Amino acid sequence: MKQLLLYVQDPHALKNWSKVSSLPKQILYTLEMNPKMRPVTDNLLLIQLTSDPENTAEIEAVLQQGYTVLLFSNQPSAAEGVAWFQKGIKGYVNTFSQPSRIEQALNTILDGNIWLGQNVMQGIIQAVSSNQAVQNDSWKEKLSAREIETMEWILQGKSNHEIAEQMIISERTVKAHVHSLLEKLDAKDRLNLVIKIQNWRKNAL
Repeated sequence: MKQLLLYVQDPHALKNWSKVSSLPKQILYTLEMNPKMRPVTDNLLLIQLTSDPENTAEIEAVLQQGYTVLLFSNQPSAAEGVAWFQKGIKGYVNTFSQPSRIEQALNTILDGNIWLGQNVMQGIIQAVSSNQAVQNDSWKEKLSAREIETMEWILQGKSNHEIAEQMIISERTVKAHVHSLLEKLDAKDRLNLVIKIQNWRKNAL
């Protein structure tokens, strides 16, 4: 069973974080981690990001050691989330999110996926999809017409709600299409789908 290690300065945030999950928790007062004392595979870190450069360096060191990190920002932005995702975080959440949202993020990470929030996810997808000069549509061969249409909207960084509005279908139906896309294209999550399509196109060269 994993343990949650909480590194947070704000008392209100700590109160919310403490309500999350039935997993055992421990408050950290330093980010100096010893993998022998706290094995990488046994611990998931919830860390509040601060403006202190030392804090940034400490978090980067923890990531380099291989720990799984759910990062909390007082003022989350797509650019900041993308930058930290590239450094290896598995989740990015507002420091003052409700416990239910933090729980969602935790469960997503424990399932082996990433959680970056809708705005950050769309920002990453749009960045990954920005270069579409190379066209290779062979990825469409396994898909239905509606799945292809759904994928095209995903490539534009659209959320399930936005896709539902564009296709005039329910969000539940969009989720079903996304689930089918993940299975047929052997992808772990929405971002992985986009990366696979982009690599598919590049491989056409």
